[in-house]
Amino acid sequence: MIGTGAGAAGTRGVLAAGAAALAALALGLAALAAPAPASAGAIAVSDLRATTEDPTGIEFTARVTAPAGLASATLVYRVLNPKGGDVGGHGEASFGPGEENDVRFTLETRSARRYIPVGSVLRYRWEFADADGDSHASEEREYLFLDGRYRWSERSRGGVTVYWYGGNEAFAERALDAAASAIAETEALLRVETPYPVRVLVWASEDEGSLAMRPRSEAFDELVSTGGQRTAPDLLFVFAASADVVRHEAAHIVTAVAGDGPFSRIPSWLDEGTAVYLQRSPRPYDDALRFSVRADRTMRLRNMESPANNPGQVDVFYGQSWSTVRYLIEQHGEAAFADLFRAVREGARTDDALEAVYGFDQDGLYNRWREAQGLDPIDFAPRAESTAPPAAEATRAPLTIPSGGGSSAAANDEDGAAGEDGAEAAAAPVA
Repeated sequence: MIGTGAGAAGTRGVLAAGAAALAALALGLAALAAPAPASAGAIAVSDLRATTEDPTGIEFTARVTAPAGLASATLVYRVLNPKGGDVGGHGEASFGPGEENDVRFTLETRSARRYIPVGSVLRYRWEFADADGDSHASEEREYLFLDGRYRWSERSRGGVTVYWYGGNEAFAERALDAAASAIAETEALLRVETPYPVRVLVWASEDEGSLAMRPRSEAFDELVSTGGQRTAPDLLFVFAASADVVRHEAAHIVTAVAGDGPFSRIPSWLDEGTAVYLQRSPRPYDDALRFSVRADRTMRLRNMESPANNPGQVDVFYGQSWSTVRYLIEQHGEAAFADLFRAVREGARTDDALEAVYGFDQDGLYNRWREAQGLDPIDFAPRAESTAPPAAEATRAPLTIPSGGGSSAAANDEDGAAGEDGAEAAAAPVA
């Protein structure tokens, strides 16, 4: 039986009251879930950009709204280092008195105090403060710094990416093959793996890429032409359309992984000799070496721990370094050669590493090598117990006439600095 009259009306009242209570509860929950309204004076940032017209600077811009008025606008950046220890800094942007501003900061990348190589990856953010003391930091962005004068294309294979512009695609493809194969072969030789990807930037000529190189003296530029550079642990510049230049530079990527430790570096003769050994043809340096051997004007290994800065000695330096590396590998095997790199990486000095692996120091190796070339050994005076650390070196093209003669630095200041001093320079022909 269905109830009628007052009983039914009471039931409807209870239901209506319950529905109202549920509706109120739902509105309360919705209010709790809704975000709180933004403060009328909150700083808002939009349109973050990083651009470059040429290799000398990067311009960072952003649109910022600060109802209370800006008190400061700071660009904070860091240049990523695959080996750790990113290098960075900050810079203050100028702005006007209004609520809305387009802030701008230009980071110099090629100057006497700072060098950030083209091809570097940067991460940056903006930090703002207003007149009321409120602050705001933008999201962090990543930027690949490329030479803004050209329209770049890219292609990757394995852990190598090559960048090129214009009609250079055919050589870019050869460069990609050369870099990938040289890295794999050097890793096999030295029993290591490169733990980060590698970028290769290809310019059409040294002249078109000169603005991207680390600043050098005019006298140096007059005497030296550059085929390629290893400018960072994971970054190669290529200016000459030669697969062997690429192979040489790519080998340097791996020799640094295999032999450079926190407090030690492999000597230049070992570094350069290994890089030439990985070329398909070391013949130009071999010609200079034969000339120096016939004249008995070879170089003491101990004098080759740092790069040859005399253009007249470049070919002999490269040829003798390559021949010494070949001697070690052919006479004592690849396993011992890899052990030599490992010993230096673990902190041993060059002489101590050679003694531990082979039982002779640099003078002993030099005399053994001389005898293998048909030359008499030399009676050396006792060696000093300390030597200066070697500098980085890079690919040098051979002189047109054999000479017969006897390329990581990073700085950090208020604005930051980065770069590795490892230019592979090529000596210009001597008249």
